[in-house]
Amino acid sequence: MKLLALVLALFLIAGCSYQQNFTEVLPSQQPAIKVITQKSSSKFIIVGFYPYWEQSKYPPDVAISDNINLLYNAFVWPDSSGNLVIPKKFKNKEVINAAENKNIKVILSVGGGNTSNYISNVLNNPQLFTKFASQLVNFVKENNYSGIDIDWEFPKNSTDTANLDNFVQFLRQNLGSSYIISIDLPYSNYFGRYFDIDFLKNYVNYFVVMTYDYSGAWSRISGYNAPLKSGFCNPHDIQKSVEYWLTRGIKSKSMLLGIPFYGRAFNADEPCQEFDKSYAATYRNILSLLQNDNYQYFWDFMTRTPYLINKKDKIYYSFDDPSSIADKINYAFKMNLGGVAIWEITQDIINNHHTLLSEIARTVKNIRLLDN
Repeated sequence: MKLLALVLALFLIAGCSYQQNFTEVLPSQQPAIKVITQKSSSKFIIVGFYPYWEQSKYPPDVAISDNINLLYNAFVWPDSSGNLVIPKKFKNKEVINAAENKNIKVILSVGGGNTSNYISNVLNNPQLFTKFASQLVNFVKENNYSGIDIDWEFPKNSTDTANLDNFVQFLRQNLGSSYIISIDLPYSNYFGRYFDIDFLKNYVNYFVVMTYDYSGAWSRISGYNAPLKSGFCNPHDIQKSVEYWLTRGIKSKSMLLGIPFYGRAFNADEPCQEFDKSYAATYRNILSLLQNDNYQYFWDFMTRTPYLINKKDKIYYSFDDPSSIADKINYAFKMNLGGVAIWEITQDIINNHHTLLSEIARTVKNIRLLDN
């Protein structure tokens, strides 16, 4: 994670535009089509995001585990002219070949937290909309992807809401029913109100609820990155997020619970304190701190999350480990959810082996055995 901020800042510099001829269909002029109700599998699935910028350090043969059911190849995005941007280091053929050898479907993930900047303007312009959406569909078909994941962070008004509806309808109309379409959702109503679930659920297979980043540099106090339950200093938690989206109309089996393979550090000596610096840290890096005598491990029984404290240097880490993730998976089964989605699968790799992903697969397997 040391270089993550630098890599993210270079996203747009690293990109190149994918341009291709396409048949022009203006979304605002499309006739009404028959609604295709999508059905997600009854199987509890494990989804893993695989960002292209980690591929050189953690190549597909290391990162892609057969414990994953769906691999989300992240990210591509539109530029200001509506062209599909494919980053130069986006070696999708290697990813798809490695995944297919393990019978894993690969989904192309569009957008991203730092590369969603032009989505609103592009989707709001009929010509740019059609250019981008058509290039995206063509790229998916030509490269043997099994679907598209939309990670637009985030729609911010009613115009965005309508344009996202048109975008998803266009994708389903041009991909057909055999392709997977998923959408990544925020954990609360602040941005969640701009997702038209009543419309989208007719076209979308899976909704990934990003149940992490509940606290960070933007917060008032040092909170919890991904609390399952309420605590002393978190107004939101995973249970509230799931209940919110179920109330909004998402079917439980269409919902995937977000699992972070990273945590958040704060320059505070315990939770619920004021701070002025915060940053993200991979599970791999956090795990190494357990060997450091300056760090103490604690378990928060209220939020069901672990944390580390370094009193000497005044550092507090909120993160997830096998115990907290097992609690979340048990909760996902209890709520009859469709599965979990991991951001992201390289962050637990040590010596070319996953340290958390195998635990997730083991927990899922054990719960299934108990249910039978």
